[in-house]
Amino acid sequence: MLRLSWRILTKIKMVKLIFPQEIEVWYILPAIRKKIALKLVERGLAQKEVAELMGVTPAAISQYKKQKRAKEEIFDVGMEKELERSIEKIVQNKNSLGEEIIRLNQLLKEKGIVCKIYNQVCALQKSKNCPYCHQK
Repeated sequence: MLRLSWRILTKIKMVKLIFPQEIEVWYILPAIRKKIALKLVERGLAQKEVAELMGVTPAAISQYKKQKRAKEEIFDVGMEKELERSIEKIVQNKNSLGEEIIRLNQLLKEKGIVCKIYNQVCALQKSKNCPYCHQK
């Protein structure tokens, strides 16, 4: 489910302290945007249209397709189903994009993805409890 590239792990391990919110910005949100973008393109929307909808460049969509951006895979089978629900809502109402990104982000946090990444990359990983969710 969670595959982080060695290059990214090595780069991040040089950092002494990483806040959980940074994990969301560096890993979670890019993964969500990538998944949504690729699914919308699969549904027949043009890359340019998807880019405009998501507030990114068409080049970003192309990079998602070529696995050059947001390479980490953090979605399990359950999250893929939730993604499909989100895509249905977005196709029906493009204004729901932000709401669906927030919903998917929350679901990933509830599944402990942030904590798993945090424990892999943070200098405080020897902590008994996760400083983000306070769970063991």
